[in-house]
Amino acid sequence: MTTLDNDPGVSHSRGPKVQEILKTDTRPVPKALTEFASPYVGSEDVKKARYTSQAFADLEKEFMWSKTWQFACLEAEIATPGSHVVYDVADESLIVTRGNDGVVRALHNACMHRGTRLKDDDGTVASFVCPFHGWEWDVQGDLKNVPGEWDFPQFTHGSKPTCLPQAKVALWDGLVFVNMDPNCEPFEKVASTLIEHFKDFPLSKRYKAFHAVKEVPANWKVVMEAFSEGYHVIATHPQIKPFCGDENSEYSIYPESPFVSRFFNPFGVQSPHIVEQLTEQTVAAEFVAFSSRSRGYSDQSQVQPPDGIQARAYVAETFRERMSGMFRADLDSYTDAEIIDAILYHLFPAFAPWAGIGQPLMYRWRPGRTPDSCFMDVYRMAPLPDGEDIPEPAVTTKLRLDQAWKEAPGMAGLADVFEQDMSNFGFVQQGLKSTGKKTVTFGNYQEGRLRHMHKTIDTFILQGLAEAGRSADEVAPFLVGNE
Repeated sequence: MTTLDNDPGVSHSRGPKVQEILKTDTRPVPKALTEFASPYVGSEDVKKARYTSQAFADLEKEFMWSKTWQFACLEAEIATPGSHVVYDVADESLIVTRGNDGVVRALHNACMHRGTRLKDDDGTVASFVCPFHGWEWDVQGDLKNVPGEWDFPQFTHGSKPTCLPQAKVALWDGLVFVNMDPNCEPFEKVASTLIEHFKDFPLSKRYKAFHAVKEVPANWKVVMEAFSEGYHVIATHPQIKPFCGDENSEYSIYPESPFVSRFFNPFGVQSPHIVEQLTEQTVAAEFVAFSSRSRGYSDQSQVQPPDGIQARAYVAETFRERMSGMFRADLDSYTDAEIIDAILYHLFPAFAPWAGIGQPLMYRWRPGRTPDSCFMDVYRMAPLPDGEDIPEPAVTTKLRLDQAWKEAPGMAGLADVFEQDMSNFGFVQQGLKSTGKKTVTFGNYQEGRLRHMHKTIDTFILQGLAEAGRSADEVAPFLVGNE
């Protein structure tokens, strides 16, 4: 579905639109990439307090984070019985584990005696033992041992459940999702467009080659929003303007699947912010030099296409050949867009996988200890090598607030771009506390997905308050559009 050119929810920037660019691709473009849907979602401002208020953060925790599907780990990370990953979000913690019966479960990470956290790190165990008093559960979550059992007849012999409570689990394309709401909608319904589109970009044919999680000094929405639009390129990443169609990016919100959206940033074309017309050779040379550094190629020479060949096609073929060797996989069937463009999907509230293979990334965001901090995960999901054993998932690097992305082994030159983004976040969070203007203003098109995300949060909170028999007055001061 494509909106009309005079719709306030579409781009009016000069230069070719994404769907026009795709028609020049040297290979057939997957159908998913041609499905562009950009409904107008309004022009209301958003309250700054949504990013800074503990009261609003508490409402998000109670009614949004506890009721949405969230990416927890890869199935490959819990391949054997007893292997587990600890997933923390807001005040909740789950042990995502595989039982001896092969079933994946998400066990609440708290002892049923006095509430002690059972696990703090990922690993493999034969059982889960409370470090405080030694209560023990097997890897299915069933109670196995209570020291001094005679003193707890009300627990061990009564009608109360003795197994660890479980969250809902959904397995999709090699990934594990969890939802703490027992009455939640099925994952397949919530993520329907994502599931349909990623038939063209199967994540199960990739492996975790890199994973780092970093604490960031800003609200989770501030950080997520920075990776959801190309509007910031002109000031934050000016070095990529010669080969990035930033203002020509395509933003899709799918009405039939409102929890799924997409940000499509075309590369191999110059930014509309550059007035003079660059040659195809210049665009290609700038792109190859930058991408060689960010992708960690040893060959960082500035090669140029011969006359008559478009920069997009030339750069795509150059990296198609390089990546085939680096990944030890045949990538000849991948389209130019998959090789060089930034095609970033978003599953509400905070999971974002790239469809392309040039930088095969996945992102995840979670709230921190206060509204002024959060955690961001970056995964590099490389194509599986042809005819070889599946590599073991990379070890997760945990970065403190004072550490830089470049300290994560394996992130290569991509860290430089992330640090440019990180340099903004402290200033953004600080500025949000200014009382001079009490709202944030979003663009109607380039930042429409951000406004849509805020409205979706409001929907969860309002519904949760109604179901709990509580007044909507609790959230009224924060609602999008409320004056």
